[in-house]
Amino acid sequence: MPGWSCLVTGAGGFLGQRIIRMLAQEKELKEVRALFRSFTPKHKEELSKLQTKAKVTVLKGDILDAQCLRRACQGVSVVIHTAASLDILGAIPRQTVLDINLKGTQLLLDACVEASVPVFIYSSSVSVAGPNSYKDIIQNGCEEDNHESTSSHPYPYSKKMAEKAVLAANGCTLKDGGTLHTCALRLPFIYGEGSQHISYTVNRALKNNGT
Repeated sequence: MPGWSCLVTGAGGFLGQRIIRMLAQEKELKEVRALFRSFTPKHKEELSKLQTKAKVTVLKGDILDAQCLRRACQGVSVVIHTAASLDILGAIPRQTVLDINLKGTQLLLDACVEASVPVFIYSSSVSVAGPNSYKDIIQNGCEEDNHESTSSHPYPYSKKMAEKAVLAANGCTLKDGGTLHTCALRLPFIYGEGSQHISYTVNRALKNNGT
């Protein structure tokens, strides 16, 4: 796809940063737009290390700011949506998690339709599929299997509902008459170089004789 461009939400997160580094290696990429909620000196340093011919545009804004999202989507070919509240401990108010993960996703889908962005990729979660009430062991499962989480915890619930919204939007007519193509990737626990969670866990284990 010569001369394509991509918007990455959640650009300050572990996954978003990694995606941007990988996009920078794409030879035909014209521009990558990185949407940050807050842009820190560390983020600036990381972006400066990118070796790419593509234009790197830093955008600061909130996933709940519809006007910001419409501006961010103007003229892009693909949206990769990773922005989310990853609260799994119940430390963040339920409504806040629902607003960010569900309402934010819907606002971004609306912005894609308005700006005629043809491709929307959503970073969902395996928590969408479980824990559930099914007793059978899932073998050779695929996305067509009808297993979904019965948890009422705000994180898996919000990701499940957001995923439903993303998949329901597949095939929608864009403002320019084109078609919106969406997909949801159910990501497992993510780890790797630079993961703050892994670093914290390893350092804690070292201080406690490996436990």
